[in-house]
Amino acid sequence: MMKELAAVLEQAGNMMLHFQNPAVYAKGKHADFVTEADLAVQEYLMEQLARLFPHAKFFAEEKKDNVLTDDFTFIIDPIDGTTNYFRHRSMSVISVGAVENRRPVLGAIYDPYRQDLYHAEKGKGAWCGDAPLQVSREPINRALVGLGTSPYYDELMALTGRSVGALMPRIADLRRTGSAAMELCDIAAGRSDGCFEWLLQPWDYCAGVLLVEEAGGRCGNILGGEATYEQGIPFMAANDVCYDDLQKILQDVKNGVI
Repeated sequence: MMKELAAVLEQAGNMMLHFQNPAVYAKGKHADFVTEADLAVQEYLMEQLARLFPHAKFFAEEKKDNVLTDDFTFIIDPIDGTTNYFRHRSMSVISVGAVENRRPVLGAIYDPYRQDLYHAEKGKGAWCGDAPLQVSREPINRALVGLGTSPYYDELMALTGRSVGALMPRIADLRRTGSAAMELCDIAAGRSDGCFEWLLQPWDYCAGVLLVEEAGGRCGNILGGEATYEQGIPFMAANDVCYDDLQKILQDVKNGVI
């Protein structure tokens, strides 16, 4: 399964890089954009995956009327880090996850700039190419924490700012790549130790959840419970050492304790 998926993702990555200056369209919310490359890559992925997996259903960022069922379903972000992409920052990836009975069973994230394929299947570990991935063991006071700023949601800007202020004296430092999927690859690979965003969509985190979990980390809702895939949630992920501490800090910020 992964070999066939890898070939599709590699070709989709070539397509993505082929667009030198793609047309950019506003999607309505503040700083929320889509490019002609997002649309072309998503169409290609859905066509090819439907050919390889005729029984599959699809839940994708640029697809209308997404509905999640218990069936085997691909959850797709054709270009995660769209603003990075059209600003030529070389920090955008293609993210394809699959869920069955609403739980992740397959995840693949392809970085076409570095030709890195991060992938995981349920119960089979997490990998970058042929190299196994393992989360770090850093505690919260030494943690590098990835940050998503939820720029599309005005109502979350102040909460995000308070979260930054609360975290800075309690961790080593914050990082902001502009790609949630890449943040999750970094956690799975042990390059960073946690990440969060107060509202993140399933296509941003689905593939990465399985990577992190298969690499020994944890993912879930900041406010409690597992990650779900029907709609956006306050999302976080971390290594097992600092997950509870990071969650507690963020919950305390939300509740006005700190």
